[in-house]
Amino acid sequence: MPIQPAFSFVPIDGRRSTTKPRKTGLTMVKDYQLGLRGLEDLLEVAADYMDIFKFVTGTSRLFDRAHLMKKIALLNSYQVRPFLGGQFQEYVLHTMGLDAFPRHLREARDLGFEIVEISDNVVSLPDGVRKELMDRIRDLGMTPVGEIGDKHTNSSARDIVRDVQLALDEGSEFAMVEGQELMVDGQPNEELITMLSNEVDVGRCMFEISTPYIGSTLHEIYVGKKFLIKTFGSDVNLGNVSSDAVIETEVTRLGLGAAGPLAYLA
Repeated sequence: MPIQPAFSFVPIDGRRSTTKPRKTGLTMVKDYQLGLRGLEDLLEVAADYMDIFKFVTGTSRLFDRAHLMKKIALLNSYQVRPFLGGQFQEYVLHTMGLDAFPRHLREARDLGFEIVEISDNVVSLPDGVRKELMDRIRDLGMTPVGEIGDKHTNSSARDIVRDVQLALDEGSEFAMVEGQELMVDGQPNEELITMLSNEVDVGRCMFEISTPYIGSTLHEIYVGKKFLIKTFGSDVNLGNVSSDAVIETEVTRLGLGAAGPLAYLA
């Protein structure tokens, strides 16, 4: 049920999608180890501003199966879509091979995951394999999402744009753009962001927020987030938002935060 906000007479940016399920202005929250009580607290406070919940890397392998299913059921009850992070699929492909993938996907489906990510951040995918994997995900009733970019070095802007469009053409619901690619020397990668804005449907892109795990400081993370909101507006799709930054991200979208109203973001 939507919240009844305090100070409801204070206007907010009318461009911001406020009704779930949203088609744009998505916020994907990343999770490493929230327990059920922590997740319930988060959802009680911030579910209205969360659309997707990403179980990052291979963390799903470490949870009790029943516990994982309870987390997913809780997410569903708040209209937050459970998302299986792509580096787990990379691990399975690298250690077990393509033949193990159908069993892996059936387990994801049976656990209740709605979205499965296909990435090649660490393990490269041969030509055509990503489409094959996304087709298999779709055949099992789940939603495939392709992630583009490298976690360690900056690719050429032209290559990123090409691969984003290819992922969309191959059936990805939206294309994830790796956070590392969106920053250069601690500043937004304006060449890439401008090229994406001009050449692809950015409404079908999700821009990952950079993280300390790939060398970004908290200040750089905030600068990158603010730049994306300023460039694309309050309804830009943002991914890898930490669980303690959901409200901060929403107030930045709306101009209610420390950066001030969107018209004055700089």
